[in-house]
Amino acid sequence: MTNSLTIVLIFAAIAIFLGILIVVTSSLLPKEKEKSKKVQDILKIIPNKNCGACGYVNCEKYAEAIAKNPEVALKTKCPFMIRDKKKLSELEKILGIKISKDK
Repeated sequence: MTNSLTIVLIFAAIAIFLGILIVVTSSLLPKEKEKSKKVQDILKIIPNKNCGACGYVNCEKYAEAIAKNPEVALKTKCPFMIRDKKKLSELEKILGIKISKDK
């Protein structure tokens, strides 16, 4: 009887430990979700032509790059975004920087 009680207590302790580990880990992950939301917001604005003119393989990679480091948008610009003042100002609001039309 004590053997089975010991086994149950060990499994309960493991379950509690894993539960605490999940809670702690999930509290650290929302930062990634915020980045992901920022990338999604950027993808809604950029034209998604996947032309590669910005120097990235596709628009999603470009969105990830400028979400991670907004300064990238100052150096490598989407030629389609530069033409659309409304979308450009939306992108500036998301990134928190001013993007000039000059290259």
